[in-house]
Amino acid sequence: MLINKILNVMTNEILNEKHQNFLTSVFTVFDIETSGLDPFKDEILEIAGLKMRGEEIIGRFEALIQPSRSIPAEAEKIHGLNEFFLLVNGRNVSEVLKEFLAFAGDSIIVGHNIKEFDWLFILNQTNKLSWPQPQNKLIDTLELSRQMLSIPFYNLTQVAKALGLEHKNAHRAMTDVEVNAKVFIELMKKFFQKVE
Repeated sequence: MLINKILNVMTNEILNEKHQNFLTSVFTVFDIETSGLDPFKDEILEIAGLKMRGEEIIGRFEALIQPSRSIPAEAEKIHGLNEFFLLVNGRNVSEVLKEFLAFAGDSIIVGHNIKEFDWLFILNQTNKLSWPQPQNKLIDTLELSRQMLSIPFYNLTQVAKALGLEHKNAHRAMTDVEVNAKVFIELMKKFFQKVE
């Protein structure tokens, strides 16, 4: 595996330095729930994030967004969010997105399948609002788990299970974020275990 090849060429000294960098770096583990699968057509309905310094949680963000149109039944079945609940409890997308991007700042963004899904929604929404595109570095735990684990399926629930973690109430943003943060820490521990 690619990760093992990288680890083999690194000395323990370099790995130890990278481990120390990890412990002092700031990450924002995030997830969204949406009205569908198309980042160019569908809408963000919920955003959640945990800001972390290494393994320590230092901030929390959670917000619902008012949709501009009805939510398809198949999407509602996944996350349980409907337009009536969101119209009452949600806020304007530009307001929420502005707050989320301020919360994340220039931290490294972490998520499961974010490069192919979640972050594309963020980029498309900032584009629609004519805002500058966020330039955060990304770590995708889907990619990371494929490199570090040998399991039949790599969805967040299965990756969590393989690492000895439970994932209940999947497909609500903060629940997924909390599990993904634990998954990220466990994957990084596996990465750095050669230090010892």
